[in-house]
Amino acid sequence: MKAASAVLIQVQRQMTLIGLPISLLLVAGLVGVLGFVLPVVFDFPALVIPGGIVGFVVAWVYLVKHQRINPNYDRDLLVTPMFWGSRKAERLLTTGGRK
Repeated sequence: MKAASAVLIQVQRQMTLIGLPISLLLVAGLVGVLGFVLPVVFDFPALVIPGGIVGFVVAWVYLVKHQRINPNYDRDLLVTPMFWGSRKAERLLTTGGRK
């Protein structure tokens, strides 16, 4: 007989705002800021506000879609590059099998 878990699985979810964890919401916000900055840099002042809004909405829809498919998408997106970029030397990964 298998023992039931005392931990409620459905409770173990990250806090979200408008459907995204805080870290992914910041990523969507950075894309929105990029949408504000690029028209200024390339001298298209009429596209500043629409560019920022469209950039944020497109990034938000993309991230919400991927977050629903994989609940750990924020960690896959943000933590994995830090692991691989933390050391410049070669990294050997093993499976942990016995010899």
